[in-house]
Amino acid sequence: MDAQPVEALITVLLDRGADIGARDDAAMDLYATDDEQARQALLTVAIDPETPEMVQASAGESLGQIVARTGRALSEEERTSLAPAAGSEYEVVQPG
Repeated sequence: MDAQPVEALITVLLDRGADIGARDDAAMDLYATDDEQARQALLTVAIDPETPEMVQASAGESLGQIVARTGRALSEEERTSLAPAAGSEYEVVQPG
């Protein structure tokens, strides 16, 4: 994925005023990149209690898919900080 689309997706994902569907789509689309800023943005919304649950869940799933592809797991601290919806989806992809 090119840097420019990744940056645009990150911007939408982190924009609390953006349409929830657009934020959710951005969270789902970011699974395809290994960009560290994308990983951090996904983690940010996955732990933020103000993030809509649907977006948290998609961020958790994308984080799990990134881990499955790269082998770079979340730290114990990151994993335990995930909101319940994000943690559930992360665990589906990364059991244990």
